[in-house]
Amino acid sequence: MSIINNLAQKLHIPMFAIVGACICVIGAGVFLAVYLMIRQKRIKEEKQQAVQRMREDALDRVLANPREEKQAEPFEKQRRPFQVEYAKTQNGVPVEKIEKGMYRLTEITELSRRKYMFRSREVVQIGNQFGNITILPQNAGPEQAYCQLFSYRNANYLRSTGKMEVMLRRGGRTTMVSKNGLKLLSGDCFTVGKTSYMIEFI
Repeated sequence: MSIINNLAQKLHIPMFAIVGACICVIGAGVFLAVYLMIRQKRIKEEKQQAVQRMREDALDRVLANPREEKQAEPFEKQRRPFQVEYAKTQNGVPVEKIEKGMYRLTEITELSRRKYMFRSREVVQIGNQFGNITILPQNAGPEQAYCQLFSYRNANYLRSTGKMEVMLRRGGRTTMVSKNGLKLLSGDCFTVGKTSYMIEFI
């Protein structure tokens, strides 16, 4: 404390100003440390999700019965979400049911958020299945699809099939997706009907 007093007298600065500055510096340091910890945790979780996706894919291939290839569906065709978050109930209580070159696609509806993991080179179709807009299995017919995510020259694009309006939101701007396609960036969000999708590259 005597050091701070001496410094205040030499610089002709009020004592409370120096103390306040010290508190601000300490607070900023704590905030930065917490932010870095949260960011590191998120990156670790994304890597674990990507690794798990590849492990499950490999396991499916190992367990597949070669005599029943027609009946067995590979992992990509099943389009299973790795995480489902259901909307909160009226009481406010949440109800849950429990590498690079990949991206996470979050399907957002009024009732739930479903998260899927895909390889960048996979073709993903979104369309109508059983009356709902959802991510379609690979064996779905083109007549069911409203839009398609595809890879071209190390970049991912979104194009509309023209059967339903598809809108892309980036920051504060909204653009209609055409049949020619738009290049996707991490954090982009696009809407098909009442269902929204957010893409995050890993």
